[in-house]
Amino acid sequence: MIVYNTRNWIESFKLIKFAYKKGENYKQMLLWSVIVAIYSAIITFLDLHVLEANFRIDPMYFSLIGFIISLLLVFRLNTAYEKWWEGRKQWGALVNECRILSSLFHALLAKEDISNRKFMAAQISNFAFSLKEHLQDDYLFNEIEDVEKGYFDDLKNSSNIPHKIATQILVKVEELIQSYHISEFDKLNIKEQVQQLLHILGACERIKNTPIPFSHSSFIKTLIALYILALPFGLINFFLYLTIPTCTIISYALIGLEVISDEIEQPFGKELNDLPLNHLSSLIKYNVYDILNVDPQIEPIPQKINLGLQT
Repeated sequence: MIVYNTRNWIESFKLIKFAYKKGENYKQMLLWSVIVAIYSAIITFLDLHVLEANFRIDPMYFSLIGFIISLLLVFRLNTAYEKWWEGRKQWGALVNECRILSSLFHALLAKEDISNRKFMAAQISNFAFSLKEHLQDDYLFNEIEDVEKGYFDDLKNSSNIPHKIATQILVKVEELIQSYHISEFDKLNIKEQVQQLLHILGACERIKNTPIPFSHSSFIKTLIALYILALPFGLINFFLYLTIPTCTIISYALIGLEVISDEIEQPFGKELNDLPLNHLSSLIKYNVYDILNVDPQIEPIPQKINLGLQT
């Protein structure tokens, strides 16, 4: 995720260059703009110098169709941003729930019980990292800590690793009850927090697995394409060769809104404008270990990563 100062316009313009260099969606917008510019140049030249019977379209039609497209794009962008923002809220809730769960274990486990403290700290942080990898369909296991013998083998055999880790936490809680480390009453509070983690897991899966209906997305793309194809014929009478930059700018705006909507509609990916899941997972890990007072060698998150981000 690109972090920037919203009040610093100069910095924002500098980051645009970085976005075009690193972001595939920005390259796609630029490519389509170049294609439209070439198409507009060909149509303009043919219409002004080659074709004897000039073909024109009343600009009023473009005003009416443009109004319809603008309404559709506003709805499209708002729907996509709502999914992005809901994903951000779910991960913000995950940060808070992990902190609360860590505080519960810190209060219940004895200070000298380092083994169980390390186990719970690792499992809670592992839940965050496994959820990130689960949503990105990219299990590398290089950020998940090994807590006991056969741990990774057990996880790899699971179809839903975050859910497996949450289950393991509850199993460990039962063991702590049997060994009189915590009580049955404490289990109720812990169970409620683990359920919140599973609710967040389910909500994130729903966001990921529920795209905008194909009929809606394809209709907007088709309408934009038809609008851009016909646009030069409505502008040549008034703009002549200025039709070329005019069509390019208009198409850049329309295609850009659709491309941006496609990008933020899936907030858990690895694009520049997707949610900073690496940062949030690392933040959870740092907070959990700090609360449970284990592994003091863990390095704090660099302050520059936190800039502009809130949980």
